[in-house]
Amino acid sequence: MKYINDIDFKMDNTCVGFGDFDGVHSGHRAVIDKLREVSVRGLTSVVLSFEYDEPLLEGKKILATEAEKRYLLEKNGPDVMVSYKVNAGNKDIPVIGFIGEVLIGRLGAKVIVSGSDSKYIGVLRECASIYGYTLVECETVLYESGPVTAGRITQEMEAGRLQKANEMLGHPYLIIGEVLHGKARGRTVGMPTANIGYPSYKQLPEHGVYGTLSDIGGKVVKGLTNIGRRPSDDNFDYVSVEAFLLDFSDDIYGKTITLEIHVHIRGVIKFNNLEEVKLQVNKDIVSIRAFLDKY
Repeated sequence: MKYINDIDFKMDNTCVGFGDFDGVHSGHRAVIDKLREVSVRGLTSVVLSFEYDEPLLEGKKILATEAEKRYLLEKNGPDVMVSYKVNAGNKDIPVIGFIGEVLIGRLGAKVIVSGSDSKYIGVLRECASIYGYTLVECETVLYESGPVTAGRITQEMEAGRLQKANEMLGHPYLIIGEVLHGKARGRTVGMPTANIGYPSYKQLPEHGVYGTLSDIGGKVVKGLTNIGRRPSDDNFDYVSVEAFLLDFSDDIYGKTITLEIHVHIRGVIKFNNLEEVKLQVNKDIVSIRAFLDKY
């Protein structure tokens, strides 16, 4: 898949999947599958995503960064992914103008694929006759009698129902970030952890301990990951994502890793000392090894 993060280019004869694709959930996957099906007719399949400047996301959370979307789209995705940068200067462009200027003028869309429940479906239908493209609509994907949306997935994650969130996503929840230097106290008891950086606008699951799989340079590594504050280690208010990688000892500081969050194990517990932490972690490891073997 080709990746483009600069809209200053021209394409022609494309089939464009339209939406924000936040989380690349099962509803988005239906649009992508239809996009690939339609583009077999000789068109270049393109997913258009929106990358918002950080000030525009103040007070908001997203399920997937552009890097995470790209990772999820690489497998069985489109020919091209375009990240369209949204900033203070272009955030208020009317939808009709955006369709004409970007989808038609820049991307050369002959076919546009969208979910039938998109908030823009009305204007997409209206503009089809104006600009001469074919609009292909996908049926709404349902989960427990309701439409799959980023909002519903966020609610399930915040409520601690990771399994339901992952079922709506159609894949394990992802965090992609750089491994940062931490306090390294875990090393003193034989439990070195990878402290993974993440942007402030990234939605995190409910605080707790999770069974995870990490993609590190193409190698899959099982792990036990704590998401939240660290009451047993310090009284700081910041939230960290720290993965104890099992059977792994490489130096990965400064490297970017992909963390798949598969299962919630327990909530955050305050222990009296690091030895108590180690005893609990060893119990947690026993409980997740067999589970993660399935993946």
